[in-house]
Amino acid sequence: MKLYKLASLPIMAVLAVVLAACGQADPGAGDDVTTPTPTEVVGPPVQELDEEEILANPLQVLYDTLDFFNIRLAVDNPGTPLAGGELRWAMGSTAPFPGIWDGVHWHSSLDADVRALTHTGLLAMDIDMFAYNNPHALASFTYDREAQSITITKNHVSHWHDGVPVTLDDLVFAHYVIAHPDYQGPRWGSQVQNVVGAVEFHNGEADHISGLVLSEDQMELTMYFIDFPPDIIAFGFWSTPIPRHHWEGIPVGEMFYHPRARHEALGNGPFIIDSVVPGESIRFVRNDNFWAGPAILDSIVLELIDPMMVPLAMQQGLYHVGGPFPQSQFTEHFRYMTNVQFLSNPFMSNTMFWLGFRMGTWDAEEGRSIPFDEPRISRPVREAIALSIDHLGAGQELFNGLVVPVGSAYWPTRRAHWVNPEIETFNHFDPERAMQILDDAGYLRGPDGYRTRPDGSDLTIVYMASVGSPANEVNRALEIQNWSDIGLRVVFYQDRLIEAPLHLDVRQHEADGGVVDMWTFGWGQGANPNPVNMFGPTTTSNWQRYTNPQLEAIFDRFSSEDMWDPDFRMETISMWEQAFMDTRVNFPNTVAIGLAAINNSVGGIGLEFPPRYSGPGPFSSNGAINGIAWQHVYLTAPDTYIDGQ
Repeated sequence: MKLYKLASLPIMAVLAVVLAACGQADPGAGDDVTTPTPTEVVGPPVQELDEEEILANPLQVLYDTLDFFNIRLAVDNPGTPLAGGELRWAMGSTAPFPGIWDGVHWHSSLDADVRALTHTGLLAMDIDMFAYNNPHALASFTYDREAQSITITKNHVSHWHDGVPVTLDDLVFAHYVIAHPDYQGPRWGSQVQNVVGAVEFHNGEADHISGLVLSEDQMELTMYFIDFPPDIIAFGFWSTPIPRHHWEGIPVGEMFYHPRARHEALGNGPFIIDSVVPGESIRFVRNDNFWAGPAILDSIVLELIDPMMVPLAMQQGLYHVGGPFPQSQFTEHFRYMTNVQFLSNPFMSNTMFWLGFRMGTWDAEEGRSIPFDEPRISRPVREAIALSIDHLGAGQELFNGLVVPVGSAYWPTRRAHWVNPEIETFNHFDPERAMQILDDAGYLRGPDGYRTRPDGSDLTIVYMASVGSPANEVNRALEIQNWSDIGLRVVFYQDRLIEAPLHLDVRQHEADGGVVDMWTFGWGQGANPNPVNMFGPTTTSNWQRYTNPQLEAIFDRFSSEDMWDPDFRMETISMWEQAFMDTRVNFPNTVAIGLAAINNSVGGIGLEFPPRYSGPGPFSSNGAINGIAWQHVYLTAPDTYIDGQ
């Protein structure tokens, strides 16, 4: 089979060096765990893949990869469910939980996994349609195009974990928090800004949000919107409540760092946080008052361990669930374990990874991004940087074929429905073209082999990336080497990789006048094809701080009544993707097939498409094992199975 090789360094040699440098990690799972040796990083048979084929039809490649490796959408273990029991979950992470679990302040995928156990949204996703219209949810909604309104009706009685009923007044309260001028979380974007009166409240021009009309019994809420395009019913509006009574007396400006947003956060889901060992573990106990019925399990213990230790811990039967399971360790040594099944969910596990550049700054008074007249990193340099990363080679050799290039701005399962497949992508590995672009633009090599700007001044590019697995760190080192090969001097921010919990805070600070020129980041894609919440001019999540008249005109089309027409909708989405790619400001790099290892003693985990379970799940968009209705998970044996047992 054809195996793609990285151009610059012998990967396995570099990986062995990095693994040795990492030393032994304490997995926090007992003394019986031994450290894998570098020689174990030898991949299983790798598919024969072609870069053009992947970029042309990423969805089919995704399905083929799951089939090739026998990765399942559902775990079907025989056996009678035991009553109760405690499930042990090994979550691989090099960083502790940020520990922000409040519904309007959280931002980490680690915290999203905790919230999947402790919180349940009002609405649930029907992943077949990529829309929040699952009929088994806690609430439902109807819409009126003429009135430009959505009416949410709470269909079931439910309670916060302290016994206070959840009402739609809690959803009203969430809007007031997000729209408050002192709010410090990441949610102030078009979902709330589009509500009639929200911007006026944010600007201090009104003392209430006029577009929120709550019924007397607080079980029905009608929301009126400025624009009413069709994507609004695909989760284009905010629907996550937070408990008003829990925040009584706490100013909005103090919420983000308050204990009530963190270890004292109040949930409404199937499990309740019982105890926390900061940075190490969380124990959850069953919520016997859960509205859809109590869970089968008595408790769940979630332990953070080094990602490289997850495979061995699962092999030795120390945990029931291991995930995320590192793609770099999906090797011959671990792929054929007899005591686990590998699970993936390409419909909900939808993280894409990007390379972004600092292109402007944030005008707090105007509430929008202001692009620089001349960005520090010019278009030719940005193009050369993107063309000299071998995503396919790294995915094949470092991540065992489970990380693949993506040329589109949309996750493959979304792109199949939303985007014209003939749009040309810009994600090929072509270092020769990269060097030609730099030569033609006047970025010539100096005596030290590195290129200078056309005026002869220094060109040093500051790059921020997160600490990750040894394979990720090798990948970062390879990127630096590949850029050096074409004559670009790229250095890490603060000469090191940044811890994941700090990445968001640093990126936000550095986007507004700092020294970082570019960064990698990942984000999960939901049901809404409108990208304005990530890349629009008035969202703080536009870390690149970039906008232009063409993109803003297309965002106006997204808000148009004409978007209800399928042809206009497809044309608009394709227009945006083409214009977005043409800016050369953000480069979608790869998609990673998320994995979880499930011990054969676990049942009730089903991720079929559509999902087999009828009850509502605490749906989330990150991680290989989200989308599970945790209240249906059970054990079939009093203890875990060991490999070879």
